This record gives sequence, structure tokens and C-alpha cells, in this order.
Amino acid sequence: MEIVIGKNAGFCFGVKRAAEEAYRCLETGVDCATLGPLIHNPQEVERLRQAGIGCVDSPDEVNQGQTMIIRSHGAAPEVYAEAERLGIPVIDATCPHVAAIHRLVMEYSSDGSAVIIVGEAKHPEVRAIAGWAQGDVCILNDPKEAEAAQLPGRALVVAQTTLRREHFESVLDVIRTRVPDLTVRSTICAATSQRQEEAEKLSSEADVMIVVGGHNSSNTNKLYETCRQRCERSYLIETADEVPSCDIRQTDRVALTAGASTPQWLLNEVAQRLEHLFD
Repeated sequence: MEIVIGKNAGFCFGVKRAAEEAYRCLETGVDCATLGPLIHNPQEVERLRQAGIGCVDSPDEVNQGQTMIIRSHGAAPEVYAEAERLGIPVIDATCPHVAAIHRLVMEYSSDGSAVIIVGEAKHPEVRAIAGWAQGDVCILNDPKEAEAAQLPGRALVVAQTTLRREHFESVLDVIRTRVPDLTVRSTICAATSQRQEEAEKLSSEADVMIVVGGHNSSNTNKLYETCRQRCERSYLIETADEVPSCDIRQTDRVALTAGASTPQWLLNEVAQRLEHLFD
């Protein structure tokens, strides 16, 4: 069996930076909690919990003396204001690319102009971006929503960073026909595009394609969708224990990729399980 691992698999820059901030707190003895799961990977979140870094849903849940870590998805301005009101120290691990979208949205909407976000309304990154808008916000996830929504005559449109480019373009095509004065900023992360392109190539050349990552991770699920279109035997798994459930033969060429929230240690465990699958 041949095993090929994608070069762009695993932590993106923003997630890696957030994880490093958390582990730096552990090394320096800073008692902290993350605002929401640090990353969309339950195994890594549990690993952090066991090491002493818990997770809260809002600043008022942070214990006295604790520091709050804002994850790479970012947070709305009122979260920072609430932390300041409560006297909670904050480590801001917002991905710099996401923070740039916050500034873009805030500056464009400073006169009350509308902002359109193409992405998943419940995704924490999208909710955070929406919080920086100072005018109306419209969140659209697909062309049908774009056709049905009441849209303004003038707006800025940005994208959730983990979107597939073709998905963003399909929604944007509809928006262009309905918003006369439109400013477009394609804010899809370059690392997302690279990972998607690599996944397309790997899955088109593999007998079996395995995507490693959390089932609740948006970018991991998008990777899986991409691979499934090109390789019939594509699987999304969270841990090495799930490898035996995949339909793998000893003569197969197996390709591996992982979502931006998947730690290297987890990817390594899956690769090792594959290497010894037929021992």
C-alpha cells in the first residue's frame, strides 16, 4: 500500500498561532480559558482541557484571576468590551487574516453602509465578522438565499475564509445582479485555497482518500466534499481508531489530507495506523 500525505494538510497559520498561544500559557503558568473551543477539533480541545485550559461561552464565565483567549475565529467588539468591564485579561489569538476582515467591515460600514457576508450564519467566524459591521448585515450561504434575500442598493461583500472559491463565486454571481453598487473583497484564505487545490489533485489520483479532522469543522467538511467528488472511496475520520472502518485494500494508493483545525500529532497517528493496517 502506498501512502501519500498532503503537504498543506493540518493546522493553518491562524490556528497554529492560537494553539501556540494556549500552550505558551501552560508553559508560563498563566491560568486561562478559551472563549469557545479553541479549534474545531474535539481531540485537541480535550487535550487542552486535560492540560488545564478549559472553555467558556462568554466572558462572565471566566473565573477570577483567569485570562481569556480569543480563538482564531475572532470575536465581536462587545466581547472585548465585556472582558474589559469585568477586568479580564485577554490574549487575542484572532487570525491576522480574519482581523483584517474585521477592520475592512468596520471601515466600510462606518457611515452605516450595508455589509454582505457569504458564509454560514452560525459559524463563529461569520458571527464575529458580522459584529464589526456598523450598518445592516446580510449573511448568505448559497445562491438560493441570495435570490430570496432583501438586498441593499449599495454594499460590501466579503467571504468566510474557509469557503470553496467556486461556492463563493456562485453566490456572488447572484448578488452582482441584485446590488447595483457593490464592492467585492474576496477574503477566502490563501491557505484554504491551497489545501482545496491539493485535495483535488490527491483525490483524483488516489484509490482511497482520507480526510482527517473534526466532524464539526467547516473547512474539514468542505475538503471532504471536494474529495468525494473525485474519489468514490473518500472518508472523513476524526481519529486513527476509525481507519479500519474505511474500505482499504493492500494494493491501494491512499492519500491523506487534514483540515486547518487538525493537529499534526493526530495526522501522524492516522498515518501510522495505515502503515500497520495489514501487519
